[in-house]
Amino acid sequence: MKLVTKLGIAAASAVIGITVVSASSAAQAVQLFDFQYSFPSYEGNSTISASGILTTDDLDPIKNNYTITGITGTRTAQGITETIMGLLSPGTYGTNDNLLNGSTPLLTQNGFSYLVSGSGEDGNGNVNVFYSSFDEGYSELSSNVDYGSFSVIPRPVPEPYTVSGSLVAVGFGWWTKRKQAVISQKKLLKIG
Repeated sequence: MKLVTKLGIAAASAVIGITVVSASSAAQAVQLFDFQYSFPSYEGNSTISASGILTTDDLDPIKNNYTITGITGTRTAQGITETIMGLLSPGTYGTNDNLLNGSTPLLTQNGFSYLVSGSGEDGNGNVNVFYSSFDEGYSELSSNVDYGSFSVIPRPVPEPYTVSGSLVAVGFGWWTKRKQAVISQKKLLKIG
C-alpha cells in the first residue's frame, strides 16, 4: 500500500514539475510572423520570391524590434523552389543582424540571412534580405535583383498553459483514481 501511495505522490510531483517548467518558459515568449517577399530581376524576366514563418523573441520596447530566432518556408528563384533550411547567425552573411522592426521599415539595412537547400544567390545557399534607406525598398543581397515588396503578418501563438493545464488534470485524475482504488482495497481487507 505504501508503494501505491509513493507512486501517486511521485506522479503528482512530476506533473507539478512539468507545470512549473511550462509556466517559467512562458516568461520568454515567442512571436510568429508569416512573411512574404517578391523582388523582380533587373532583366525583368523573372522574380525572386519567398514565404514562410519567422520566429522571434518578444518585442524589445526600447529598440522597437524583434530578434529573429528561426525561419521556415520556401524561396523561388529562376523558376526553382528551394526549401529554407534555417537562419544564419548574425554577422554570418551580408552583415546580417536578424532584426525585425516593430514599425516601418520592417527590416534594417543589415537585414536577416538564411540558408536554402539550393545554391542561393552566393552559390553557397546563403540569402540576405534587407532594407535600403537610400533606395527606400527591400531587396536581397544580389547584383541581379531590384527592390520589391516585403510584408509580415503576426500569427497567434498557442498558450503553453493549455498543455500544462491538461497535464495537471490528467495527473490529478490518475492520482484520484489510484487513491479511490487504495481506499476500496482497504475496505475489502477490513470486511474479509
